[in-house]
Amino acid sequence: MIDFVAIGHVTRDLLPDNTATSGGTARFAALLAQRLGLRAAIVTASVEPVPPGIAWISVPATVSSTFENRYTPAGRQQWLHAIAPSITEAVLPRVWRTAPIVLLGPVLHECSPTLATFFAGALIGATAQGWLRDWEADLPSRIRPRRWRPTPTDLARVHVLTLSSEDVGGDTELAAHYARLVPIGIVTHGAAGATMFVYGRPHHIAAFPAQEDDPTGAGDVFTTAFLIRLWETGDPFQAARFAAAAAACVVEGPGDAALPDRVQIVRRMATVPDQS
Repeated sequence: MIDFVAIGHVTRDLLPDNTATSGGTARFAALLAQRLGLRAAIVTASVEPVPPGIAWISVPATVSSTFENRYTPAGRQQWLHAIAPSITEAVLPRVWRTAPIVLLGPVLHECSPTLATFFAGALIGATAQGWLRDWEADLPSRIRPRRWRPTPTDLARVHVLTLSSEDVGGDTELAAHYARLVPIGIVTHGAAGATMFVYGRPHHIAAFPAQEDDPTGAGDVFTTAFLIRLWETGDPFQAARFAAAAAACVVEGPGDAALPDRVQIVRRMATVPDQS
């Protein structure tokens, strides 16, 4: 029995020292779910190594979607070097379709939000980041913003949608528009916390203090922790506080090593009194 299914490309991320590591929302999400005691699975299109203890199925692929961050005087630029195939319902194992929690985690709009319809009864979350990106056909190409126009039908089965203000170039009105398309929409703002829209009504979610070392995966961790705690409690405000504490933990170290377990998250929550 699988408790948590993450769908999206597991990526190859090129590093400044000419090495590479595995990344992607689906990978971060499944690993955190595992740390929190759930049986996790990934549906992907990738040639990256399978994380230990994670169930895995992949569309046949010869490459992983490959990203590079270039740092310039004008700021960070993200470049795309390779694209793995799309993910369709044909690859979804039937026995995984009964999972109670599902996260759609596209990095290059490789999975449609309509995949949610194949998980009857599940709590469905999605990260909008991958649907908000565009690029040139000739690779390598710099990633640029894309105006995403989902229909009501596209998001009819999505309960929680998250994105960062960076995903929309700081356009707060556009971010709020996307967040209001679903019952619970969350726009994260890094160290400034997040705005959670519950049936369209905004609520500020405070960030927990953290000594930031590596912000990679913080949004994925926030989303995953939120979904899991929402499933456990049914309370979006408890879930948001839990998620904010999890994100504060993960930014304090590099990569997988900083993914927190439940004890670490609860300990971080105890450092700041709950004002609700």
